[in-house]
Amino acid sequence: MPKFKYLIVLRRMMLWLNFFAILFNATLFIYATDYVIKTEQSYQLLSSLHHIPDSPQTIFWQSIISFVVLAFVMLFHHHTQKFSHNSQLNNLIILIEFILAIIVFVALRMTYNGIFLLIFVDFIISNRNQYNFRDYLIWVLVVGFLLIILLVTDYSILSHFMTLPDITTYLSFLPGKIGPSLVFWKNFITTLNLTLFILILIYFAIYQLNQENDIQNKLALASKANYELKNYAAFSEYIAKDRERKRIARDIHDSVGHALTGIAAGIDATLVLIDIDPEATKKQLTKIQVAVKQGIKDVRKAVNRIRPGALTNYTLEESLKKMLKEYADISRIEINFSYHWGSTDFEKTTEDVVFRIIEESITNSLRHGHASEVSISCTKSESNIYQMIIKDNGLGATNFRPGYGITQMKERVAIINGKISFDGKNGFTTKVEIPIEGDTDD
Repeated sequence: MPKFKYLIVLRRMMLWLNFFAILFNATLFIYATDYVIKTEQSYQLLSSLHHIPDSPQTIFWQSIISFVVLAFVMLFHHHTQKFSHNSQLNNLIILIEFILAIIVFVALRMTYNGIFLLIFVDFIISNRNQYNFRDYLIWVLVVGFLLIILLVTDYSILSHFMTLPDITTYLSFLPGKIGPSLVFWKNFITTLNLTLFILILIYFAIYQLNQENDIQNKLALASKANYELKNYAAFSEYIAKDRERKRIARDIHDSVGHALTGIAAGIDATLVLIDIDPEATKKQLTKIQVAVKQGIKDVRKAVNRIRPGALTNYTLEESLKKMLKEYADISRIEINFSYHWGSTDFEKTTEDVVFRIIEESITNSLRHGHASEVSISCTKSESNIYQMIIKDNGLGATNFRPGYGITQMKERVAIINGKISFDGKNGFTTKVEIPIEGDTDD
């Protein structure tokens, strides 16, 4: 894969080539002018130029100094790109480079426009992360602008609109084959600059395409890893649920099972003693009563261990607010929670159902709906029904198959004799109705 550092090396080569081109063209004015003066051909030169030419020394120093300033700006640009990715600063420096290129072009009396190719190379390299190579419209506009610049700065076109010193006129006064040789080298440098420019464009295109392929490969690997992570999460969830079922089974076996076994044995003994010894029967029933009460306590302990931890030390409203705040902090989802059930004392089973349904709904909104906002409203209707509406702004699902989570919500609501419905239009909405008759003190 082509490395970016090689692209920087090519740009540096092009920078030095343009410096040599500027130096060569500026030196031609001095060399040709000195030869014309020494051979006393000044009058013929002035007659050929149709105007008084500028001082060749002025042309030389203006061209060299302006190009050196441009080179320093380009080096500064390259240095700042290593530490900053500010697009506004980048565009400002490119604009400054373009203005300096115009100054160099004018200082050299518009005899060399290859400097604009250098600016274009700096532009595409500095904007390699801002514009994708497949953004065809942007690159068509940029290339079109470059072509226009090259056309309007061509000497043969400009000379029709303004009086310009033709370097070939200067060289025509040189003896023998020196003039044509210098013209050849001048054209050779221009052609070499254009060739290097095309080479950089080809290399840049290959670099960008390989970058895109590399990104696509990384995205594919990330997608595969994400898929495997989801499978692992689902498998871990299955293992956790299986462990929880086994734990609950052990609790029921150790507490309820043992209590019921003792009660059954006590009842059998009572049936034997009831006709023989009423007093002993009463004592036996007292023991059964104690066993039943202890069994009820054990069942309550087992149920409390299954409850969400947030409901242990807080009211239902406080527990929901605490849980929703944790979700909002972790996922950055906006949750609007409206609770109008007051200090209603629900059964623990009802509180568990409400808590789990809201928890599952938020999870579904994030995982499946990719929602950024969820509203939860807990109200009481005039027909003595507690209502809970959970609505998100996610993708929604007009035709969805109930998964494990939704099936669990239906089963939980059925336990408290409530109703639950779902609507996948305009996001996803879950509506739950809980009858007040189902609420008694525990």
